[in-house]
Amino acid sequence: MICPTCKQKKKRSLPQNARLHKLFQLMQDNLQDKDGHYQHAMWWKINAKDRWLGYSEFRRSDGSVIQVLRSTSDCDVQELNEFMTQVEAYCSKRGVYLED
Repeated sequence: MICPTCKQKKKRSLPQNARLHKLFQLMQDNLQDKDGHYQHAMWWKINAKDRWLGYSEFRRSDGSVIQVLRSTSDCDVQELNEFMTQVEAYCSKRGVYLED
């Protein structure tokens, strides 16, 4: 989506972000990791970002590259929707659903 005023991509919305965080909370409360442990919502968020959102790369002055997990705050509306769809699909396969 493009802002009609400034012609830039619209960043993700606050309701979108709140919905995504509710989903991570549900994961914390209902899903176990591969070792059978319940993990904090932030653990689920980091793993989801690693799997579906990816990394930004920054080059140092010496030419080496630093990779940093992308932030959801840098996503536009469409990117966050795509990310959320992946997270929701992962949850639904495990019987966890976010009620609207």
